Amino acid sequence: MRLETARATFVYWLGVALVVTAVFVPRLLPCVDYPQHLALADIAHRLQNPAAAEHATHQLNYFTYNGAFHLLVAKLSSFVSIELAGRLVVVVSLVTIAAAVIALLRVLRRPPSYAALFTPVLFSFSLGWGFVNYVLGSAIALVALVVVARTVLRPSIGHALALTVVGLACAFAHVLAMLILCLGAAALAPELAWRATERRDPKTPRARAAHIARAALRTSIALLPLLVGCAFCIKVYLEQYDWDPNMYRDPTVEGTAPPLWQKLFFFSAFSTDMFMDRTDQVLLVSGVVILVAIFVIGRKQKRGRRDQSAGSGLSGGEGDASERALTLPFLALAGAYFATPMVLIGTHLIFPRLAQWVMLGAILFAPRLSGAVGVRISKYCLGLGALVGANLVLHTAAFAAETNDASRVIDDLPEGRSATSVVWEPGTLAFRNGTMTHLAAYYAARKHGLW
Repeated sequence: MRLETARATFVYWLGVALVVTAVFVPRLLPCVDYPQHLALADIAHRLQNPAAAEHATHQLNYFTYNGAFHLLVAKLSSFVSIELAGRLVVVVSLVTIAAAVIALLRVLRRPPSYAALFTPVLFSFSLGWGFVNYVLGSAIALVALVVVARTVLRPSIGHALALTVVGLACAFAHVLAMLILCLGAAALAPELAWRATERRDPKTPRARAAHIARAALRTSIALLPLLVGCAFCIKVYLEQYDWDPNMYRDPTVEGTAPPLWQKLFFFSAFSTDMFMDRTDQVLLVSGVVILVAIFVIGRKQKRGRRDQSAGSGLSGGEGDASERALTLPFLALAGAYFATPMVLIGTHLIFPRLAQWVMLGAILFAPRLSGAVGVRISKYCLGLGALVGANLVLHTAAFAAETNDASRVIDDLPEGRSATSVVWEPGTLAFRNGTMTHLAAYYAARKHGLW
């Protein structure tokens, strides 16, 4: 069993390593808004110098819930180039997400090979659109969920303090990530606490009341530390709303969303939607098919165990309570995906960012399979993860062949000027969605100018 777990972990990280490698292949990243954030981080770096000329036109605000990426890149660019600093923070975000997913599966005693089913959405819709502060926030939110699970299973002051710090860091990184963290934790903690406090005592009213009290106490210990990050987000919102109430509302599009059937039918597009040839969506659909197969086979195996144990007085379930699949996180995250609009509080492309979390919830909900079919499904999961990484490397290599000359043009430009770019076609043959739209922002970051 340990050998199989070690092999699954190795192959999983092989797929993740390929995803990370792809980030370093092209000179320009195929992420739409990424150059904008990179240029802002460079300005933040310059503003750290009291004598910088940018103080006449810019002000550095640390009291925000979207600033962690810019601050980290600005600090890191004191030691390396601004573009390397940006890529390193992106890579750290991806590796943290990948590590948190498999750590959460281990804490919850779920099959580690299921983590590979998350790989198709590791380099996700959100990163493809360049929402790097949200990607960083998602990484921190996933780490926080791991801490939530450990706090429920082993409550301690240390876990509560760690959760307070991680939750506040998530709030500083991105407000939507903080909202998702609260939702995911509110679904995970009570179900896990209920199982962790089960006893084999007779099911008397007194025993049930004690069980409820124990579960409620553990749930409270795991959730209350997140209120610090929530208070931070509310305070930032109130301050920014006073600055400009209109920035949070566009009555012409506020609350708009496609019908529910489109959210379901085009789930693969809302999860990835990066490659021009749609192979990213094909691989994600393959992962969904594997998940469906896991549920179907798991149901048959559970029915078979129940039939074999009929009349024997033995349980026909999946195993002890700590190893059962979790239901509430999947229901909560999937429900949020279908309930959230495309435009929320003046911000576009909202509900597609939750598709990544739906996959996580589905993985936690998937039953454990036994026997030869379980081993075979595990191999399918791990093979898919490696294939996703290889496919991303090929597409970033093609993107590099198309766009490296544009990067060399920026290299030849003088420093410290103002630049704009006239883009004939923002998409490429490898990546779609206008990856070249903000080309001038690369100039601002690399040449320390304006755009």
